[in-house]
Parts: sequence; C-alpha cells; structure tokens
Amino acid sequence: MRRTAFILGSGLLLLVAFWNSVTWHLQRFWGASGYFWQAQWEKLLSTFEGMEWMLYFIGAIQVPGLLFWSFNGFLLVVDTTGKPNFISRYRIQVGKNEPAGQTWLHHGVELNGDW
Repeated sequence: MRRTAFILGSGLLLLVAFWNSVTWHLQRFWGASGYFWQAQWEKLLSTFEGMEWMLYFIGAIQVPGLLFWSFNGFLLVVDTTGKPNFISRYRIQVGKNEPAGQTWLHHGVELNGDW
C-alpha cells in the first residue's frame, strides 16, 4: 500500500509540475505573440483610418472571394483536364466523367436571357 501511494503520489506530483511548466511557457509565448498581432492590427487600422468600409471590403469580401475562386478554379481545371494526376486519383466517382467534357462547363457558365 505504501509503495502504491509513493508511486501514485510521485506521478501526480510530476504531472502537476509538468503541466504548470507547459502552461507557463504557453502563457509567455501567447503574450509575446498577442502583442505582435495587436501591433499589426493597430498598424492596419491606422492605414485605413477614416475608410473602415474599405477595410471591410478588402478583408471580408475580396480576400475570401479570391481564395475561394482560386482553389475552386484549380479544381475546375482538374475536372476538365484530368491533370495533375495526384489530385484526380482522389476523386469520389472514379471512372466517371474523366476528364469531364466541356459541354457541362459551357452549360454552367452560359448566361441565359430567360432568367
């Protein structure tokens, strides 16, 4: 019983010491990192001072839109050409529409005057 209490007590003591050490290091890192990001945000706000709508337009509309269309444009090229091969081998429906014909793309992009 004494031996079990010694092993469990020592293990618990080491675990608590390790946890406190990790927590202390993470708090120091996060504090230093937080000051950096706060300084960057203040620099950005001072750049767009008086034009917050422009910051909204660029940060909330343009950046996500460009990321979305660049990634999906790449996937569109993969669907229409079948290249690069390292991406097209992970398609869900293997053997179907390889490479996808141009007609479905033209029908999807075509602007119809009846809408």
